Amino acid sequence: MRNTENMRSTERIRSFLRAQVIFNNRMSTIDCIIKNISATGARIALDDALAVPTEFELNIPQKGRSHHARLVWRDKDSIGVEFTGTQAPAAAPAQAVECPAEGNEGRLRELEVQNAELKARIRALGKRLEDLSQDPSLA
Repeated sequence: MRNTENMRSTERIRSFLRAQVIFNNRMSTIDCIIKNISATGARIALDDALAVPTEFELNIPQKGRSHHARLVWRDKDSIGVEFTGTQAPAAAPAQAVECPAEGNEGRLRELEVQNAELKARIRALGKRLEDLSQDPSLA
């Protein structure tokens, strides 16, 4: 496993979320498991024989979220990705998923991840406004 802990800008939270790598104009999908996730990226476990494109969409049905992702590294059984953008699905907004085994602690971790994702999105949007020579405080 790569020593990427000191290169990350945000802390990752352990997870075991089912997800799909979607590419080829949404014509191809690969089922995978997200092993850890943050607002800026994730470690994804998948079969080492599968080819994954450099950029793709990562769909997380349980969270009701979809991320545009870029492949950063790959080892024998997993890949590391950086989120390049977040989009809400066309379906209804994400709802909390009850996880009786984890209880309140699991829900708290989920909310912390969502909070970090929202903060990162706000920073990204503020940066885009600055790049467009707009004052973010006017929004």
